[in-house]
Amino acid sequence: MSRRKRGLLLSGLILVTLGALLLLHRLFILNFETSWPLLLVVIGVGLFLINRRTWAGWIVGGIGVILFVVNFVIEFFPEFEAWSDLVGPIILLIVGILLLYRYYFGLQAGDNNKS
Repeated sequence: MSRRKRGLLLSGLILVTLGALLLLHRLFILNFETSWPLLLVVIGVGLFLINRRTWAGWIVGGIGVILFVVNFVIEFFPEFEAWSDLVGPIILLIVGILLLYRYYFGLQAGDNNKS
């Protein structure tokens, strides 16, 4: 896929999602402060469609899903808001573990020639 096509795909996905989220916010169906992480999910899907061999799509999309679930739970179940302070450190831990896993098993698979 050419660089121009990748840019068009990702830009189109982002604009359609942003427009849909803002429309839903204006119609009082879904609050934008709750639903903005869906943009990260769409960016992750776009990155996955562009290059299925990279972890970038999974990481960005996964962070978006986690943040959306946390925002959704806080919006509808405010008593869980105290747990929301743990989301940031947990995301950092997960991403770090994934990167270390890829590093370790990448070297095991014969990728030690790449520096």
